[in-house]
Amino acid sequence: MPRTHNIIRVKFLANGPIQAGGDLGMEHHISVNPAPWMLKHYNDLHRRTPVQWLVPDFIADRPAAMIVDDLMDEGVDVLLLAYFVWNQELQMSVAELFKSRKPGGTVIGGGPQLAAHKDPEFFRKYPFMDYVVYGDGERALTEILDYLGTDQRGDFVNTVENRTGEAKVWPFQVLRDELYWSTSPYLSQRQHIRDSLQALYDRGYTNKDVMLAVEFARGCMYRCAYCDWSQNLTKKVLRRKAEWKQELEFFRDLDVMMRETDANFGQWKEDIEIYDYATKLYDPDRNFKFLVYNTSKLKRNADHFMIGNAETYDHRFVLSLEDTDPEVLEAMGRPSLPWHEHQQLLARIRHRLGEQRFRAKATAEFMLGLPKQTVETFKENFTKVLCEGIRNIILNQWVYAVNSPGADPEYLRSHGIEFIEHRVIQHTSQAPATTPYGYPFTGDLAELYDIAETSPHFVKQLMVMRTSYMSMEDMGTVIKAHQLILQTAVQNKLQRLITEDDWFDISGTTIDQIKHAHVRSVVDNVFAQARKIVAPIVEQHKQQIDKHGFAVISGHSDHITL
Repeated sequence: MPRTHNIIRVKFLANGPIQAGGDLGMEHHISVNPAPWMLKHYNDLHRRTPVQWLVPDFIADRPAAMIVDDLMDEGVDVLLLAYFVWNQELQMSVAELFKSRKPGGTVIGGGPQLAAHKDPEFFRKYPFMDYVVYGDGERALTEILDYLGTDQRGDFVNTVENRTGEAKVWPFQVLRDELYWSTSPYLSQRQHIRDSLQALYDRGYTNKDVMLAVEFARGCMYRCAYCDWSQNLTKKVLRRKAEWKQELEFFRDLDVMMRETDANFGQWKEDIEIYDYATKLYDPDRNFKFLVYNTSKLKRNADHFMIGNAETYDHRFVLSLEDTDPEVLEAMGRPSLPWHEHQQLLARIRHRLGEQRFRAKATAEFMLGLPKQTVETFKENFTKVLCEGIRNIILNQWVYAVNSPGADPEYLRSHGIEFIEHRVIQHTSQAPATTPYGYPFTGDLAELYDIAETSPHFVKQLMVMRTSYMSMEDMGTVIKAHQLILQTAVQNKLQRLITEDDWFDISGTTIDQIKHAHVRSVVDNVFAQARKIVAPIVEQHKQQIDKHGFAVISGHSDHITL
């Protein structure tokens, strides 16, 4: 006979960041993870033991001790922790403290930044973790909860179990539950979602601060080196079959901004229909918007969303290029349109929006630290987008994702890729805001190292430091050149260059080629200036970097992000 238990009290803790939202037209936003509602929905459909789902917590704006105090007050039995690059330290601190104060409680981790299924030493390093779920988590979690409530163990899936410090890895299965995929995790728990958002509002946030993430399809058919979207587990894409019109109407009534989180939203006819219906629901006097990103590698429909973001919502549209060099794209396994097709795409968007609006809203995004990237390839990256009149350029460093294809040791070795611990300011309501990065800074880098090491408002990320193709100085030069290109004087000079109408034609040379040569000369000069600034800084602080093992963000004009 199965034993009977009191109702199991379950709490999902996302501990997500308050993210800077410049390209979203907001000062900051809280990204609300849809995972707790999806997990709860499956559990409601299939559970064999009673469960009480407490209101989830989405935002990291308190220290671990305060978080655990609240967990104790709520009587949490099972703690669900979502691990990402920005919160893994905090989540581990919360898990360890929770387990010390409630030894009989259960800690279950999930998310892309845990690799217990690959690491046999995981539970020796983190003995306070009881289970880690990899891949689709809905069925796995329900099986664990049923086991905790009844002592009846089935064949777990997608689960790594702590067996006295050793990993027991259960087999992986893609979730293909027809009942789950054909019903809505949002419409089935409207009040729970409202309560979840109200908990944020009760802490001083408003609906203008919230961005609700939503998933219409799961899986990714690609293997980009830097990305852990599908955790290398499946290329099968599964679409939900629920009533998305009613879902969008519900989100509209919540009056929050939302964005899709599908890996390749836009490749299917249904995506166009979803986006167009959301656009019809838009009211400029309300907060509800439906934003789409991650479309630039798609051959179909990319301009539909980019034009919509600018035309309907007055937001920037982002061309997530990562790089324009075919060899770089091939080395990181990323599908992408050839550059000439991107130019055609941009021409269509410019025609629709007009030149002024195009310049204001067009944004290009690159990633630094990829295989086969060099200073020269980055000069070309910047030159290409600047020639197209794009002035908003985002530069990201490659952040190590433990479950990505690029995390494979052989891949890293073959390209000489080295990561370094990089401390990044965590935007929270309680972090000081006296500088762009949250801390007063006198110019002493050693002081900033000390702050980053001791402050709870800095989070650790592993970021590329050097590769076989770029030194630390090279990477610093690209970062500094990007900063200089965004300065008003350089922007004005570039604008004059690309709008000149008196260039003389050189036999066998097109106007576009002449324009490219002129813009490239500006870019070359900017990179030369950047090198002069960066070289002595890298040399000066090399010992500190080697000593501390991490780099920091500096808001001081004479310093760079190393």
